[in-house]
Amino acid sequence: MATWKTDIDTIPLHTVLIVSDHPENVSALEMLFQQRNCIVLTETNVADALQTARLVGPSLMVVDMKLPTHKRDALLRELRAASRGPIILIASANTVEEVLEANQAGADECLIKPVNPAVLVVKAMAWLGHGQRAPIPANVAVAA
Repeated sequence: MATWKTDIDTIPLHTVLIVSDHPENVSALEMLFQQRNCIVLTETNVADALQTARLVGPSLMVVDMKLPTHKRDALLRELRAASRGPIILIASANTVEEVLEANQAGADECLIKPVNPAVLVVKAMAWLGHGQRAPIPANVAVAA
């Protein structure tokens, strides 16, 4: 079941789905994204994660599950089909081939454990488009 936590005094900018079977990491990840004004949904199993992704269409998905490679790749493919949001995989990959397989299955970014939380947030915000300058309207002249 999805949980939704956010500060009621602010308007959330993005919805982040955290799919993790590591409860000790979930609360830290929740806090990191909530501090950046995101709605945070968490799921601890594959079936619920896929259902939430289909129903919500999150802006970003962070996957940190210990699964055999074929099940992990199937999850990534199904998440990719369920939502257009980027997928960041946190993995214990041992080889470059494993990272490439994860990317081919649908992961946009693959971070190898142990992951520095600051690096995860920087990568996530980059995928969400934070820090990009707004496009210049066509009717505005730009000085050279």
